[in-house]
Amino acid sequence: MLISGMQLRHSLTPRFFAGVFNKRKPTKKDLDHYDIVVIGCNLGGVLSRQLDKVSHGKYKIMVVLDQNINQITPIRQIYEQQKTAKTDFLLNAKLSLNMYTAHSDQVGCQTILPEENAIVLRNGRRIGYNQLVVAMGQQVNYNAIKGFEDAWQDFDSPVFTNLDHPSWRSSNHKYTRWHYNFNHGEAYFCIPQFPFSGEVESYNFFLSQRIWEWQTANGRQSPIKKFTIIQPNERFVQYNDAGDSFFKEELKRRNIYVEYGLKLVEVNKQYNTATFEDVKTGNRQTRNFNHLYAVAPTKAHEPLVKAGLTTSKGLLDVNIKTLQHNKYKNIFGLGDVNDLPTTNCFWAGFHQLHVVRNNIERNIAGKSLNAEYDGYSKVPIILGQNTLTFLCHKYNNENAWHNLYFSNGGFLAALRYYNWCKNFKKAFIDIYLEKNWGPPYYKIKKSFKLPEGEQDDHGFLSKLLPGKKESHH
Repeated sequence: MLISGMQLRHSLTPRFFAGVFNKRKPTKKDLDHYDIVVIGCNLGGVLSRQLDKVSHGKYKIMVVLDQNINQITPIRQIYEQQKTAKTDFLLNAKLSLNMYTAHSDQVGCQTILPEENAIVLRNGRRIGYNQLVVAMGQQVNYNAIKGFEDAWQDFDSPVFTNLDHPSWRSSNHKYTRWHYNFNHGEAYFCIPQFPFSGEVESYNFFLSQRIWEWQTANGRQSPIKKFTIIQPNERFVQYNDAGDSFFKEELKRRNIYVEYGLKLVEVNKQYNTATFEDVKTGNRQTRNFNHLYAVAPTKAHEPLVKAGLTTSKGLLDVNIKTLQHNKYKNIFGLGDVNDLPTTNCFWAGFHQLHVVRNNIERNIAGKSLNAEYDGYSKVPIILGQNTLTFLCHKYNNENAWHNLYFSNGGFLAALRYYNWCKNFKKAFIDIYLEKNWGPPYYKIKKSFKLPEGEQDDHGFLSKLLPGKKESHH
């Protein structure tokens, strides 16, 4: 497992010494029942930290994780440019957990029993819960593309994707070759059908075009080449018209070809051929390629489907504002796994954290849910080798005030890019390590307006009033 010295210090040492310098002991890993069970250890791990902090350790929390590495997808594109290190992109999954939270030692969830308020792990262990948070993300499904994984993990094959293969050693830098090893011929960027993880976040084709344009002008790349995007969907951005129009207009301006209605279904590593299927007719065609990049397709999580927790899209069926499950009121969703009419991305998940944290506490206390998620999503769009803008919007196609600012490039777009490269990799680490609360206020925990007639019994003033004992729900 690839972790840095900093990650080791923060993720392994604290739990090892928990209870040595204070009276509180870590929550036991072998309990039959927990107050809160969180499935997923990326945003789910951060949520467990925050819940533990606001409750002052009142809750017994179990985090179920099935992998030891989290890939920080918002910085994937600068990672492919080698503007950030592997240890910034590939984080130890346990880094997001504090020293007191129990975890499943990489044994994932096999079954969810919502009628019984329990889950079953893959080793057969049954765990009960009072509140359940599903933060599993979307399940990657490279098996949907025959032969893809074999080509992807092969260092010499010109087949790439938006994730690092789990078998790669720390010395493997194939992920940089998409941008810098294309010399001539046919290059394809393949987008899967909605829904998928990485919408907008994984669209690195503007960056590729600028790099290849520079290489051609400087004699490092043949002018005899063609760059085509395979797009099975009618839109590049599902829920924001301004963002979708920007992509279509910019692609046309840069002379990048787009073929709609096709999806990638097979890759032949030996002959460098790709097979595409018409999504309406099912007809197939095979083409030669010199370079190919495919965003990971996804599929529904089987435990969610079998438990009857999903919509027709295979995503978690939650109230789009409170993020509470529409049928089971002690289940909440967090992140890409939710079926929400907004651009699912890492940053959107951070804005959901506060809503889920607040509403779980109130749900435990038997109070109404007063926190609402407005659909805010913020996704970086890398425009070139040193310029960046953001897609920022809310529900109902509402643009945030800074949506696509400086999308024409220039000095301010370069400043945004510089800030993203230099500061935001550290910002993610700080949120994982509980150095701040994350967006939107970072140093200040986000709170929500109380229902009319309800008084705050959770704050500082309640400690000062005689006869008023602060209650941590």
